[in-house]
Amino acid sequence: MKAKFTLITALMTALSVGTATGVQRTVLSLFSEELVSYQSLAMVLTFLPILTFGMLKGLADLLAGLMSDRFGRKPVVLMGTISYAVGMLIMFESQNIVQLAVANVLIGWSQGLVDAAIMIVLSDLGGPEKQGLSMGLMEGFIYGGYAFGSISSGWVAELQGLRESFLIGVVFSTLAIVASILLSETREESSGDVNDMGTLEAYRKCFESTTLKMTFLLGHVDQFSDALVWASLPLLLNSLGYSRFEIGLVQGVNTIAWAVMMPLSGKVSDVFGRKVPMLMGLTLKALGLLSFSFQPDLFQSVALSSMIGAGVGLYYPVIPAVVADSSPPSVRGRALGLYRGIRDMGYVTGSLALGVISEFLSVQAGFLLTPILIFLSLPALIAIKETRPFWPAYNLVLEHAEKVKECVEELGKMVESYYRGRRDVESLKAIKALEHDADMIKVMIDRQLWLSSLTGQDKADFARLVGRVDRIASFALGASRSLNVVDPGSIPPDVKDLMPDMVKISIWSMNRLYKALKLAREDVERALEVIGEIDRLEALFDELHLRAMEGLRHANMDLIQLLSLRDFLERFENLVDSIEDASDVLRVIIFKHMAWPT
Repeated sequence: MKAKFTLITALMTALSVGTATGVQRTVLSLFSEELVSYQSLAMVLTFLPILTFGMLKGLADLLAGLMSDRFGRKPVVLMGTISYAVGMLIMFESQNIVQLAVANVLIGWSQGLVDAAIMIVLSDLGGPEKQGLSMGLMEGFIYGGYAFGSISSGWVAELQGLRESFLIGVVFSTLAIVASILLSETREESSGDVNDMGTLEAYRKCFESTTLKMTFLLGHVDQFSDALVWASLPLLLNSLGYSRFEIGLVQGVNTIAWAVMMPLSGKVSDVFGRKVPMLMGLTLKALGLLSFSFQPDLFQSVALSSMIGAGVGLYYPVIPAVVADSSPPSVRGRALGLYRGIRDMGYVTGSLALGVISEFLSVQAGFLLTPILIFLSLPALIAIKETRPFWPAYNLVLEHAEKVKECVEELGKMVESYYRGRRDVESLKAIKALEHDADMIKVMIDRQLWLSSLTGQDKADFARLVGRVDRIASFALGASRSLNVVDPGSIPPDVKDLMPDMVKISIWSMNRLYKALKLAREDVERALEVIGEIDRLEALFDELHLRAMEGLRHANMDLIQLLSLRDFLERFENLVDSIEDASDVLRVIIFKHMAWPT
């Protein structure tokens, strides 16, 4: 219940701030144009409020990621919503372009704090399996607010004037404060510890990751092109004779398409992969922007705006999901903050470049040059590592490992019974059934694995891991059969005394392997630490095994009993060796497929 309430309040905060910002997307550049009194460089100055918005928003994104990891998510959200409301009040009262730019500095700073912290909240709530859906929900609500703010502000501007439309932003920024007060803290639910790594070290590792660097590039190009939609599109439509309401309508359908598409594209990317939606979305946006250079009528403009919005909806939540996939929980807030900071600096470069292009060439020229920039950035997708689905049949792998773990535990029960001088046929039967169940699950895993889109070598990596884990169950069954032949009363005391410790170590090792498998999808660094523990446990078991084998040298037993006991000890050692072998394969998979940075 608490998680649901936290989700609702987080999304309501995002929706309210998005609505307030949506007002600006329709009227800010038109209002800026009215306030500019200089004929020289008029177009450059018209872009100034958006430039200051992007600059401060980018810096705030960086700070929000750091503060969210250190002090919690809620304080950052609350600080951001309060300062956002103050900025909207200043914007409403602005009398010149400088005051408007100052207001947008505060708004950009505040939205950076709010959006980055809300993104981290939803990443905490969604967990590693739902990063795409979490990002999609957040961005969907933000840009659903953008759509409502864009259309309603265009309508108010048409009836009452541009300045009055900013009152919508004042109202919704106040609602954002209320929602942020109700928001619950989620930092404790995140598995990371900010003290694990210093901030500069975390940023350095981010820039060592090819995948993260390419996502930073694509995010920056995205906001560069969004500066065109935000600032140049209203100016272009105004020059074509569109009314303010029609401009708001065109901007509104753009953001409606974003809002509708993003939760769907985020969820789809969780299941089928990140890179295809990114490629399709960026291509659609570039083609839509290019088409605006041909002076479309209202119907065409609405269709093109929807096309651009659908394209953005395909990739916008997916790029940060790749960032979340590719960074460990202990630094995820800072990695997302860094991504958002670099991404939103695209407003700065976009405003500068497009302001100069509009001043010395034309507004239409931006709609020719910006799509070219998007197309030139597409090869970055080749360097980005696909992060979903990077482990086919993962839930079945866990289920298989759990069955194998139960095999080892049942063998432990059987050995403990023999230590107490009693046979345990029921454990032998249980091990047979569990080993059979594990085999059936393995068949299902193999089927899904070889039907997946992974390359042959990558498939072989995951198949080898499942095979190693399955061998543990086979050795457990073999060991139990050998032990079943032995008379509990004939076991030499010096061998029997070692059995409890051998059981403990085998169960501890298997539990750690299972834990490492679970952590591999959540925190690879912790998974590697757990694998290291398995290595140490295997070394301890080897010592016990050697002592047990030495004890057999002087045992006074029937030959068949002696050979069976020896076979049991060998298979028991093979079981623990197989646990270590499986952990070694898992380590290779982590380094090859999941290690950070990649």
